[in-house]
Amino acid sequence: MNHPVLVLNVIRKSFGEVEVLHGVDLDVMPGEVHALVGENGAGKSTLMKIAAGIHASDGGSMTLMGRPYAPNSPLDADHMGIGMVHQELSLAPDLSVAENIFAGRLPTNGCFVNWQELNSQASRLLADFGLSIDPRTPISSLSIGYRQVIEVLKALASDPKVIIFDEPTSSLEAREATLVLDTIRKLAAKSIGVVYISHRMDEVFRISDRITVLRDGSLVGTWNAADVSRESVVHAMIGREMTELYPDKASAAGDVLLKVEGLTRTGAFRDVSFVLRKGEILGFSGLVGAGRTEVMRAIFGADIADSGAIYLGGVLLDIRSAKDAVDAGIAYLPEERKAQGLFMERSIEDNILCGNIGRCSRRGIVRSVLSRSLALEMCGRLSVKAKSIEQELQNLSGGNQQKVLLARWLAMKPKALIVDEPTRGVDVGAKGEIHRMLREYASAGNGVIVVSSEMPEIIGLCDRIIVLHEGCISGEVEGATASEAQLASLAFGNHSAPH
Repeated sequence: MNHPVLVLNVIRKSFGEVEVLHGVDLDVMPGEVHALVGENGAGKSTLMKIAAGIHASDGGSMTLMGRPYAPNSPLDADHMGIGMVHQELSLAPDLSVAENIFAGRLPTNGCFVNWQELNSQASRLLADFGLSIDPRTPISSLSIGYRQVIEVLKALASDPKVIIFDEPTSSLEAREATLVLDTIRKLAAKSIGVVYISHRMDEVFRISDRITVLRDGSLVGTWNAADVSRESVVHAMIGREMTELYPDKASAAGDVLLKVEGLTRTGAFRDVSFVLRKGEILGFSGLVGAGRTEVMRAIFGADIADSGAIYLGGVLLDIRSAKDAVDAGIAYLPEERKAQGLFMERSIEDNILCGNIGRCSRRGIVRSVLSRSLALEMCGRLSVKAKSIEQELQNLSGGNQQKVLLARWLAMKPKALIVDEPTRGVDVGAKGEIHRMLREYASAGNGVIVVSSEMPEIIGLCDRIIVLHEGCISGEVEGATASEAQLASLAFGNHSAPH
């Protein structure tokens, strides 16, 4: 079949008085993976939600299999042949793999579920994708990567012509992301059209046949993936040259700033020792579950270590709470910014103020003129894109939400800044800006620790990289010479990592 399975023609969409899609065209061929990329707010998800029946367009037309297509709801779109796999999983953890895959489509004998037929159908589908999973297994017992694959198979159960993926690997480490990408490729091999939305450029070029770029709600262009460079796509996305995705590394590190000795927390990590120097960005790599976040939470006092010592500026700290860490000069940006770091229904100003009340108060009373001045200063410094500092966080893009969280901590001027997955779900332009801010902060004589599951980020940004395996330090490598193969080998516990 040489004709597109799905065609979107001059699609327009407005929310209130703001037009977010300005006549966008897109087509998807059967058996291809068509990547849709752009900065946060470019209109990618909105365009695909129109295709999936979640939003109605304000103009333009669509065809599916050559026929007019105008779904009234996601269920309508599903019945007509369009499925969508969202970043947030919609699985029932206490139900089995088979029950989740065929939710709403369970085979029956009269009024009762035909369990034998259900598990048989699920087994065949799992086997088609090379998955040796018992269909009776509860979803709760699977890793997050396998859960994402089951989400894919759930969408496949309705026999779709097109499946749309919106950031399906954003919360996965490299090995689990590979599992999902391999599954998507198998979908394409079955002549299903795939639309793939992602901020991870390495995945985009690894998996896609064509790449379409949106910028500010408009179509910039569509290219064959084999015929376009990563630099050209990034330039099309952000509308400016970005010859260096990562700032220069430190020419030389300074004196020891933070020293951790024998830090242990039973069941999470053990005997973790390292130093962070002034002017340095220190990376922590490893598989999900290796203990990276747990170590950082213990340093910050969010969890209490069983033993070990933490020194800052040569002074032994007694950290019993996050307040103790903040008072000592340690800041921590958590992995889950929405759940653990931000107040999504409060304003930008309120989110920055909540960590800087003392700075904006006089005699115990918050002065609005000081709070407003600080928020404006930090938003300008971090290039936060918003209508005003009164705008609620939930109405900002992921990149700007992350900048606001970073602004709060930088305004407090910590000596050691810990950032956990600092650019997860953030577009490439905002990633570059966040990387630059972290480097500038380190260069001012502070220390930065970066925890990241993205190997290109950890290698491109960090001066040194420590790798954890099952709660222990597996090895340490220099950022200037590190390779993905070396980090992966250490992450799997091979202490003789290849160079």
